[in-house]
Amino acid sequence: MTATWPSARAPRRWQGEWIWSTRSGLLTPGPAEPIGAHDPTQFDQRVLLRREFSLEAVPRTAALCATADARYIAFVNGERVGAGPGRHDSDSLTYDEWDIASLLRPGRNVIAVMARFYGDANPWWAPSRPSHTMGGGAFAAELEIDGEVVVATDARWLVTDCEAWTVARPQGLLASQPAELFDARLFDPTWMALDADVESWLPARVIGEQSVIGPRGRTIPGGEPYGALLPSRRPQTTGTLVDLPRAALTPSTSAHTAESTTTLVDLLSADITAGAVTVIDAGRIVSGRLRLTFSGAAGDIVRGGLLEAVGPAAFESAAPLQIVLAEGETVFEPFDSVGGRYLVLSATSDSGDLPRLLRAEMHEAHRPRQGAHFACSDEELQRIVDVSLRTVDLSAVDAYIDCPTREQRAWTGDSIVHQSVDLVATSDWSLAAWNPALLARPRPDGILPMAAAGDFASPRIPTIPDWSLHWVASVHNLYRYTGDPALVMPLLPAVESVLRWFLPSLHDGRLAEVPGWVLIDWSPVQVEGSSAALTALWARALRQFSDIARWLGDEGRAAWADRVWAEVEVGFEAFWDAGRQAYRDNILTDGTPGRSVSEHVAATAFLAGLVPPTRHDAIRALLTDREAMFTRSPLADHGADALGPSAGAPVWRRDAPDWDTESLVVGAQPFFRAVVHDAVAAVGGELRPLYRDWTRLLASGPTALRECWEGGSYCHGWSATVARDVIVHTLGVTPAEPGYRAARIAPKLEGLEWAEARVPTPHGDIVLRVEPELLVLDTPVPAHVEWNGDVATLPAGSHRIARDLR
Repeated sequence: MTATWPSARAPRRWQGEWIWSTRSGLLTPGPAEPIGAHDPTQFDQRVLLRREFSLEAVPRTAALCATADARYIAFVNGERVGAGPGRHDSDSLTYDEWDIASLLRPGRNVIAVMARFYGDANPWWAPSRPSHTMGGGAFAAELEIDGEVVVATDARWLVTDCEAWTVARPQGLLASQPAELFDARLFDPTWMALDADVESWLPARVIGEQSVIGPRGRTIPGGEPYGALLPSRRPQTTGTLVDLPRAALTPSTSAHTAESTTTLVDLLSADITAGAVTVIDAGRIVSGRLRLTFSGAAGDIVRGGLLEAVGPAAFESAAPLQIVLAEGETVFEPFDSVGGRYLVLSATSDSGDLPRLLRAEMHEAHRPRQGAHFACSDEELQRIVDVSLRTVDLSAVDAYIDCPTREQRAWTGDSIVHQSVDLVATSDWSLAAWNPALLARPRPDGILPMAAAGDFASPRIPTIPDWSLHWVASVHNLYRYTGDPALVMPLLPAVESVLRWFLPSLHDGRLAEVPGWVLIDWSPVQVEGSSAALTALWARALRQFSDIARWLGDEGRAAWADRVWAEVEVGFEAFWDAGRQAYRDNILTDGTPGRSVSEHVAATAFLAGLVPPTRHDAIRALLTDREAMFTRSPLADHGADALGPSAGAPVWRRDAPDWDTESLVVGAQPFFRAVVHDAVAAVGGELRPLYRDWTRLLASGPTALRECWEGGSYCHGWSATVARDVIVHTLGVTPAEPGYRAARIAPKLEGLEWAEARVPTPHGDIVLRVEPELLVLDTPVPAHVEWNGDVATLPAGSHRIARDLR
């Protein structure tokens, strides 16, 4: 298959109007707030909307275009179509286009929508600025049949406020997923069906734009505060239906009424500790649409949640659920995606007979993986790769997220690993292309926020400066793999603004006292004063920016980056310790060299071109001496597995060296090992022994990868670099020219009996199988092949080569 990604499209010319219920999430404008403000009492609104229409025949094509502030779930004739829009920042909005031809029928049809306005920022949404009437909940849609809009949102739609959910806010900044508090006695489960009782529903309220300056009365998308709505470039999610085992429910240890929501988390935590709950093990981490079916009496209560692990504070990291049952059978689906492995439930009943769990299903929802393949003779390595791929899949939805279970944030730096895996392991590059653009939202000072399109994009949250530099690497990936100027060129100003943000912190060719949270990794890399790791990451980003600018013909920007890099090359020498034969991690503010040495600094400095050839042997020796490496993560006592995200020692602590800095080297956690592996491959070291470190992660999480060697989330896509490395380094398949106009094939089996892969490119798949004395290659582009000490350029086509290239 050919690697594909959606091209940019012009904004849609809408006919559908903005509609909502009579409630609004905004205060009436006044002298203090002339453009309006969000109403702190009108949060977490859910409204139901529907529109009936008739068709003479089933159409040939039918597309439903829809968007909402904040999110919607759409149904046609009772069948779920999809949910959206994907995450976006507070100044923009996208719309989805759904193919619904197969759901339509001659005669009467109905479109039904559940829309939600959160009000409070959460990991995947932040409120837009209010503009008199806009920014407090809105929905717009159009049904286009055979190229003509036949249904559009307007006052003919019917709407009702959904009172079956108790409004809920995020539990806190770190425990940020809002609870689902549902009373089935107040809910009509047939509301989306054609023959639902809608006698009490009201005509929808059409929202007219009322800007302080500019147009007034505009009711269709395109004005304040979202601007022109652009078509979504995220992939539509897919996945398998997973049936969870059924079990009899366990009673709660104390009786609580449906209104007693403030103690919900405390109750469940106490129950878990005492074992007085039902724990259902899905057997692996799952993520997507949870659907629970109960039978019981009206007023019975079930409390619980889907957790990645069971521990005293597990519900600090997950979205708690509370379901008050209706008489007979109750079906419940959380509005938002949830993830975890353990379904934890407890129940109360006034009748004495506990309700029963009839079915527990998870319809997994993630970006589809297609058109790629890797296999090898090493069963253990194969398992590591397969689990790595699944971990990325679970963390790839409307953006690359840190984990599907706890936070679901689109962190600015994490996604470099997810994207790098997708560019070699699936032919659908839409998320790999879209995610860098989603993250390209610089703050006014030029640096990117800590995370995009959610609560942590707020100005009150400090940034992680090094995460923006990893984002630059993701833009560099777009340049190398797609070769598409239309993707890369719009991001270049943001890349430059990120790089220039560091300039005031540049002293004597080194970055010092950089504001924000300099994280580098969950290992004790020393960053106080002048940080060698941060300086090297910046130097690497300068070279990447220069590459892109020169490719785009922008010699001025390229020359600027080269000049700054040359200044860093000179200044970086101060980190070198000739006696230790290594770069020290930092130089303290008084000019004293730090004592610590890390593989982070050695690897990044090499990749940034800061290491002179005379030191290559020393860098190789440091990076390949694995016995000297040690790691120590502050997450060892954090995460849903132990004390929760807000307990224990602060995660931002940075241990001062209490180890033998003359013999030990601070080793990288799984995330930063992507950089380390690139450097080890570049200096001629072997990677296969390093891959085996991942067996430690499989031991503690056999179906998805942990966040760190010690603790953290049980499903973190940033730990999946091995799935990329076996293609890029073991089989050696990379672009030799931007956009794969030519490929480089440089396999290094390192003792494998065989390895093979199907690798997508924009021109078709590269199919490769390598054995010690056999190379079989089918390539759609010319390939520069390096194998068994020989070098040759092979034309596009099929090749079977024995022993050597001569």
